[in-house]
Amino acid sequence: MTRVTSVFAAIGALVVLLFAQAAMAGPTLVSTINGYYDVDSYDTPSLHISNTTGYAFTNVVLTLTGYQGVNNGKSQTISLADIAAGTTNILVWNGSLGGGSGMFAYDYDDTDGGHACLPQQTVNASLCGQPGNFYVTFTAMWNGQSIYSQFSPTTNATGGFVGWEGLDQSGYSETSYDSHSNGGPNGVLANIYVGTPPPLTTPEPGTLLLLGTGLMGLVGIVRRLA
Repeated sequence: MTRVTSVFAAIGALVVLLFAQAAMAGPTLVSTINGYYDVDSYDTPSLHISNTTGYAFTNVVLTLTGYQGVNNGKSQTISLADIAAGTTNILVWNGSLGGGSGMFAYDYDDTDGGHACLPQQTVNASLCGQPGNFYVTFTAMWNGQSIYSQFSPTTNATGGFVGWEGLDQSGYSETSYDSHSNGGPNGVLANIYVGTPPPLTTPEPGTLLLLGTGLMGLVGIVRRLA
């Protein structure tokens, strides 16, 4: 076996090893979260945080991080009550969350109204605006372990866009997503896992980054041996 053949064999072994490790290191699913618009309260979002396990969720924290419109880059955090085993916390944007302002405001999709309407904004011309969609980061303690969920209308367990914040994909109000009908998914919007949430700016899993680094190093060796 030549040195080049040996190096390519090593590359193949590295790929198999890394992907096997990634498969074995998959996150542990704890429970789920659903998101709705205009279901639990008129014209406003809500989250159903389910605890289907035998242990309580404690030290529960919810952080909203805007990524569009007037709330782009802004963040708000609130602490929630413990979620007992076998129960669901129905969290409604009812005006009392986060002081009743910002991304936790009641009727969040109308908080930036009064602008000139775009073609897709046809529901109520007096309320056109771009408050912007936001990420949700949920963290808690469960059975002595940290748990988390991280999702947005675009990045979630459904694999598609869910307008549970009452806004369209660009974060605009007064569109078809403000239709005052069930704005939630027919199933799970987000999963809760054991672990801690990654930074919102992380573009790829660490395993893939490690794989790329290893392959680049081996390619360099091949070039020197060829």
